[in-house]
Amino acid sequence: MINYDNLMETLSEIYNNDKIYKKGLTMVYSLEPKLHRTLSEHFFYKINGNRDAADYEYTEEFEVEIADILIKFVISE
Repeated sequence: MINYDNLMETLSEIYNNDKIYKKGLTMVYSLEPKLHRTLSEHFFYKINGNRDAADYEYTEEFEVEIADILIKFVISE
């Protein structure tokens, strides 16, 4: 199962591999709802610091760009 640490390791492998062309690279993770929400909250607080929880708004799809790689997270059907 994917978690934040697994994702960062995966991105690191891709980023450090010169054989992978990264310009315009978009990854899409289709996740079960509970995991999707967990990662959504984690990224919100990681990116925005420890802001008030009232600032967090859950969405069914969110994107994060890390090292020029766009990662989209959607809820699996």
